[in-house]
Amino acid sequence: MSFKNKIQQVQSQKLIMTTNLVQSLKILNMSRMELEEEIEVESMTNPLLDVTIEKNEINWEKYLKDAKDSYIYDKNEFAYRDNSEYDFENMTKSIDSLYDSLYGQINIMYMEPKYKIISNYIIDSLDKDGYLREKTEDIAKELNEDVDIVNLCLDIVQQLEPAGIGARNIQECMLIQLKREGIEDPVIEKIIEKDLNLVANLDYKRLSSKYHVKKNVIENYIDRIKALNPKPVQLSNEEIVYTYPDIIVEFDGKKYVAKPYNDKKISMNINQFYRDLMLNTNDESVKSYIRERLNSAKQFINEVNERNSTIVRIANVILEIQEDYFKNNGDLKPMSLVDIADKLDFHPSTVSRGVNGKYMLTSKGLLEFKYFFSTSFKKCDGEVISTNSIKDEIKKIIENEDKRKPLSDSKIESILKTRGYDIARRTIAKYREEIGYLSSSMRKEV
Repeated sequence: MSFKNKIQQVQSQKLIMTTNLVQSLKILNMSRMELEEEIEVESMTNPLLDVTIEKNEINWEKYLKDAKDSYIYDKNEFAYRDNSEYDFENMTKSIDSLYDSLYGQINIMYMEPKYKIISNYIIDSLDKDGYLREKTEDIAKELNEDVDIVNLCLDIVQQLEPAGIGARNIQECMLIQLKREGIEDPVIEKIIEKDLNLVANLDYKRLSSKYHVKKNVIENYIDRIKALNPKPVQLSNEEIVYTYPDIIVEFDGKKYVAKPYNDKKISMNINQFYRDLMLNTNDESVKSYIRERLNSAKQFINEVNERNSTIVRIANVILEIQEDYFKNNGDLKPMSLVDIADKLDFHPSTVSRGVNGKYMLTSKGLLEFKYFFSTSFKKCDGEVISTNSIKDEIKKIIENEDKRKPLSDSKIESILKTRGYDIARRTIAKYREEIGYLSSSMRKEV
């Protein structure tokens, strides 16, 4: 065997991931909110890019002046008129985080400064559900304090609102809530401490036998336990999140068409000052800088325009495939990313980025692009339908069942077979969970 070096010409296909391509794909994958943030960041880092975003904000000076001129009102009140530009939808609520609320409650309590410090440390240690997952021994070691003092401060935190805050597990959370309601019953406390699994399975017989109480008493206990909140957090620490559509769907007299939705009127242009400077300066270093930033700005504008154009094209293909859904209120047809990609001669990954986090405003409401995608299923008569239609059938069956005798997955399987749907029980269980329904034992109402 011999090895020789030689030059050979080979033809092959490769995808070269240039920086521009990566940036273009990144922008296509962005939601409307993410895109607006990216545009604002780009405008701050590139002086050649002028960005204008008209947000249709309220002219509060004009509103307050009109209100003052038109009404005599109490200094602590605002007057409201139906014909005023003032709109309650333009107001945003102020949200205190869970931690802000708890700090506030601690601050108005009279206690030694040391106790406030420890209590605030415990509050800082709570997770997003309001539970204390850290051991009090570890907190005491961290603060170099006696564990009894830390436990005392934990008792103080557990007296705060909402009830159950600072609990170390679900059992303690429920017991705190019961105590707050003035319920002191050793039996229900033991059930919570030892047998929540039997409560979850509605095993009245075993609970009745174990605690030597009648079935109707156990039923009352379970109803009381089910009314408790397993997560103590009632004040949310989440921020307000707005969903903006990228597309608005309109009927042109013949068909539904997708158009860009630009209610905020975002416009991007090259800064006029730097345009003039580029033409008038003789400084080559200045020209080089402007040329570099100009290329960057132009590239960014092109990428945003390409994103918007791609999304409109994807939306129009969706409307074409799902025409019956919009025109005749029919069922959604089976549709996949590949179906869209084939029609547009795109790669499926491009379509995936183009639908990710995107919404369209339609006569049926604000719908996410992903809402229209589902796999196909062939009925016994040969008709091909989407899996969404099967989920709708399961939903109707469950909603119309006897709540005292909910249908098992096997029974739902039998009902669907009589309607032409030959689906395995495990598939029904999967779809049932996806549309948010519990098992039959968990749906049972006494």
